[in-house]
Amino acid sequence: MTSSLALSNTAGVFPPDVQEGHRSFQYRVGLDPDNGTWGSRLHYQQSLNDNFMARGIIQGSESSAGNTKVDFAQAELFWALSKSHDRLRHGLRFDARVRGRSMPSSFSANYSLLYDFSDTWQGRLAFLNTRSFGDEASNDVKLQVRSQLSYRASPRLTFNIEYYSQLGSVDNVSPWNSQQHQIGPSVSWRTNTDWVLYGGILSTLNNRSPDSTLRFWLTKSL
Repeated sequence: MTSSLALSNTAGVFPPDVQEGHRSFQYRVGLDPDNGTWGSRLHYQQSLNDNFMARGIIQGSESSAGNTKVDFAQAELFWALSKSHDRLRHGLRFDARVRGRSMPSSFSANYSLLYDFSDTWQGRLAFLNTRSFGDEASNDVKLQVRSQLSYRASPRLTFNIEYYSQLGSVDNVSPWNSQQHQIGPSVSWRTNTDWVLYGGILSTLNNRSPDSTLRFWLTKSL
């Protein structure tokens, strides 16, 4: 997620759930209003059964100099390890990312935890462990932590507080002033059974990422 925090964060706090029969497209945009840099991604996801779901992603960005590029293509496999009716649920996600222009590719093994505090309150926590491969790749396994606290005000409207971080390598966590941390509110609105709109803003906690990042998502269920 280096480009996500350094340029524009299009990441999410992924849940461990898999819904059988689910298919959807999603478009995400992250914008740094201070310098005009932005990143966008398009993904398609489809459940394979009630335990596994596959997702394909393409992400691009534009720098402050106006240079646009395709950042990466990524394939993901979700594996739900709990039943959908469990109050405490957990799951795994495996990512394979390919970059262009001789940039290192990477593989991630990730863990997600979700807890329903009540019918309206929910918490999520995700740990991402990424190893890069290639001529210029680091041998370290990089650690990210993400979390989300959600309040469902109605069947269509949900308010969230989200947190994203890059902490350095798993066996040698970076000092605070070298880590990246962002936190902020977001809202999700389901317009009907097929469309979901999402908007939010993230702010830096230690000046190692943009002061603010505006985020917009559009999801279409199929």
